[in-house]
Amino acid sequence: MSFYRLDINGKIDLGDYTSIQDYLQIVSSYDDFVISLEKEDENTELICNILESNNFKIQTKGGDYDGRYYITAYRRP
Repeated sequence: MSFYRLDINGKIDLGDYTSIQDYLQIVSSYDDFVISLEKEDENTELICNILESNNFKIQTKGGDYDGRYYITAYRRP
C-alpha cells in the first residue's frame, strides 16, 4: 500500500480538474490518498464527487490545526 498526497494552493480552475483526474489514475486499490486545500469552498464538493466517480471511498474531510482543508480517501477494489 502506498501513500499519495496532492496539495492544491490557490483558486482551482477548469484545467486543474483535468490534472486531478490524471493524478487519480496513479493511485491503486487500497492506496491512501490525501488532498490538501487552502480552505473549504465550492470546489470541495466537486473534488469529492470526482473522487467518488473514480471509485474512491472518502474516509474523512475537514479542517486541521494548520488551517488547511483535507480530504482523505482510498481507491476501492
